[in-house]
Amino acid sequence: MLALALLLAAADEDLPARLRHLESAAAAWAPAPSSDGTRIAFLTTLFKTRQAASVAVDGSYPTQLTDEPGGVVEIRYVPFEPGQLVAVGLRDGRRRILRVDEEGGGPTPVDPAAGDQILGGFSRDGKKLFYAVLNGAAVSLRSFAMDVKTTSEIVPPPPAAGTQTASDSLPLADALSGLFALGPPSPDGRSILALVRRSGSEAVVLADLASARGNVLISSEKPARFRQPRFSPDGRTVYVLTDAGRSTMGVDAVTVQDRSRKTVHAPAGNVEAFAVTDDGHRLAVAVESNGQDVFSLLDIPSLRVQPLAVPPSGALADGGLIWDRTGERLFFGWRLSDDMTDVWQLRTGRGTPLRLTRSPRPGLRRDEIPRPSLVHAGDGPAWLWRPPQGTKPRVAVLIAAVPTRPVFDERIAALNFAGLAVLAVNGQGAQKAALAYLRSAQDLDPRDPLLLDPDGLEVEDPSRWGGIVTGPGHRRSGLELDPDRPDLRALVRYARHGATN
Repeated sequence: MLALALLLAAADEDLPARLRHLESAAAAWAPAPSSDGTRIAFLTTLFKTRQAASVAVDGSYPTQLTDEPGGVVEIRYVPFEPGQLVAVGLRDGRRRILRVDEEGGGPTPVDPAAGDQILGGFSRDGKKLFYAVLNGAAVSLRSFAMDVKTTSEIVPPPPAAGTQTASDSLPLADALSGLFALGPPSPDGRSILALVRRSGSEAVVLADLASARGNVLISSEKPARFRQPRFSPDGRTVYVLTDAGRSTMGVDAVTVQDRSRKTVHAPAGNVEAFAVTDDGHRLAVAVESNGQDVFSLLDIPSLRVQPLAVPPSGALADGGLIWDRTGERLFFGWRLSDDMTDVWQLRTGRGTPLRLTRSPRPGLRRDEIPRPSLVHAGDGPAWLWRPPQGTKPRVAVLIAAVPTRPVFDERIAALNFAGLAVLAVNGQGAQKAALAYLRSAQDLDPRDPLLLDPDGLEVEDPSRWGGIVTGPGHRRSGLELDPDRPDLRALVRYARHGATN
C-alpha cells in the first residue's frame, strides 16, 4: 500500500508538467498540394489556434500562412498561380473567403457580402473561383475573377437571350435551399455540384451556371447521406460517397445525362473517403475496419481492387484523400493512437508512406501516451483507455455523434494522466451500455462516472452521472470545453473535484 501511495503521489507531481506538454502539442491535417506538386498547404495547431501553413514536399520548415483570431477551416492553392492560395477563415463567427500570398502580407477578403461564404472550387484554368453566400435563408451563388479581382452573382440571363431551361429545373434560390457544401465545378466550367439537406435527408444538386437554375441529380426517398461529390474528367459521371439504399457508406457513380446510378465500391465497412485521379483511371478509397482505416486502389473501369500501403495503425483525419495532378502521389492527414496527427504522402508503386509534417509533442514520449484496448459494451465494440498507474480507476464515458476512433485525443490523455480511465461507446444505447459495462467490470471503479458529451447529445438520465462535460453552448453541463483548444486543467479539476461536489 505504501508503494502504491508513493506511486500515486509521484503521478500527481508529474501531472502539471504532463498537462503543459499536452497543451504544447500540435497537429496537422487537411493537405492541399500546389499545382506543380512542389508544396503542400495544410491546417495546423502548431501556432496555437487553428491556422494554415505550407511546407515543401521535399521537406522544409513550415511557413505560417494565416493569423486569423477565429482560426481557419480550409485552405487551397490557386491553380497555376504559384504562391497564391485561398483560405476560409472565421471572422465574427462567419466563414469568410480570403486570398493569401505565400510570400506574406495580410489576407484579403474576396467578397465583403454579409453571411457565411462557402467555398466551391476553381475553374480548370484557375481564373475563376466559385462560392456561395448564405445569409439567413437566402442563398447566393457567385464567382470571383482571380485576375481582375471582381465579384459577380450568378443570375438568370435576360429573356431576350432565349436560353432554354430543363422542365424539372428550379431557380438557384430554390435548388440550393438547405445548402451545406458546394463544389466542385464541372471540367467545362458550365455547372457546379452542391449538397443540400432537406426534409431529414440529403441530395446532390447540379447547378447550371448559364441559366442560373438547378435540379436534383441524386436523392433518396429514405434518410441518407451524400458526401464528397466528384466529376469524372469528361464531366459525364459524378462519383459520390453515400449510404442511400444500404447500411454503410460506399462510392456510387451517377450518369449526369440520365441520372442512372450504380455502385462502384461498397465493402462491408464504411468508406471514409475517396479520390479520383485527374485522368479518371484510378480511384483510391479509405475503408474503416475495426476502428482503423485501410487503403485500396481501384482501376477504372475494371474496378479491380488492390491494397495500398498505409502508415502505422490509425485513422484518416479531416480533409480526406487528395491526389496530385499526375496521380502519382496521394496526400492525407493521419491520426495515430500514440502520436500527433500529421500530413503524409503515399507514392504509388513506392511502398512505404512518408510523413511530411512532424507536429511537436514536447516532453512526451510515445510510450508514455496510453493506447486503447478493444472491449465490448452492449451489442457493439468500445474502446478503453486506462491510466498508466495500476489502480482501480474512476471512469469517464465518452459518447459522440460519430463513432470514436482508437486514436490520440488530448482530452483522453489528460484524464488518463490524472488517473481516470476513459471508455468510448458508440451507437444507439451507448449510455446504458456504458453503465452496464462499468457495473460488471472488476478492474474499474463504477462510482460517479463522468460523462463526456462534446456534441451535446441527449443525456438519458443525468442522475446516473457524477458530472457532465459538453461542448460550448450546452448549458445543462457542469463544464463546457472548446473542441479546438480544450482547457485541460479545467477538465482535470472538474473530473477530480467539481463533478462530485
